[in-house]
Amino acid sequence: VFEKKPFLQRVVETYKRVKKDSALLLSACSHLLYNKELMASLAESGFDAMLTDPFLPCGPIVALRLALPVVFFLNSLPCGLDFQGTRCPSPPSYVPRVLSLNSDHMTFLQRVKNMLILVSEGFLCNVVYSPYG
Repeated sequence: VFEKKPFLQRVVETYKRVKKDSALLLSACSHLLYNKELMASLAESGFDAMLTDPFLPCGPIVALRLALPVVFFLNSLPCGLDFQGTRCPSPPSYVPRVLSLNSDHMTFLQRVKNMLILVSEGFLCNVVYSPYG
């Protein structure tokens, strides 16, 4: 985190780390879903609903497999889906992205940073979620 590396190198390393972590989470989800004994045990337990974090789709997929309603417990959905779902405008010129640490009073360079974060979110979301498609 504190190393001063070139921007492009940091982007490539972040991409590789996200891709590796996503593959690990997908593998864990696949192992859960194909574990017939565990899935049968969950189905027989008679749960009324499933509480899950929508950041990763494994929870909703398991809930769908078990025919359970889903209750999300995150204050925002990943990839800006909360803004798309509610059709709330979120112009990057004055609405800071969550991870930018900017306030709503941004300098020009902070606005550029905010825009780069917004663009990279779409790319990283595709990397994380495309295997579930």
